[in-house]
Amino acid sequence: MKPGGWLAVLGLAVALGGIGAYAALLRVAVVRNHPELYVVACAIGTVLAGMALRRPHRWPTWVALAITALLLLGTATFNFVLARVPGGPTSVRVGQRPPDFTLPDATGRPVTLAEFRGKKPVIVVFYRGHW
Repeated sequence: MKPGGWLAVLGLAVALGGIGAYAALLRVAVVRNHPELYVVACAIGTVLAGMALRRPHRWPTWVALAITALLLLGTATFNFVLARVPGGPTSVRVGQRPPDFTLPDATGRPVTLAEFRGKKPVIVVFYRGHW
């Protein structure tokens, strides 16, 4: 392998490995709740592939740089633009009266918000939970 070629291959491996590791470990809460880590892996891969260009430029080095840059762009776009939860017309702002709903309590018994209105103070907390 030409000098610097191993950096391009390493960069590509780091970028693809970061995406693969995230997909493989998606069930682990710490990994799932920090999706920016695979974007960081793609950024590191792009930097490594870019460092390979300091040596004589061969087309595989440019291909590795292009692929890692596209992976970085794609993962950043997906993670920071497309995967955001949009605010909808049903969003409740602080201090605004929430719509009535029925959910099970800790024992499984259905509880309706209307049961408590005017009787006692209610604090509504929406916990995302464990996916």
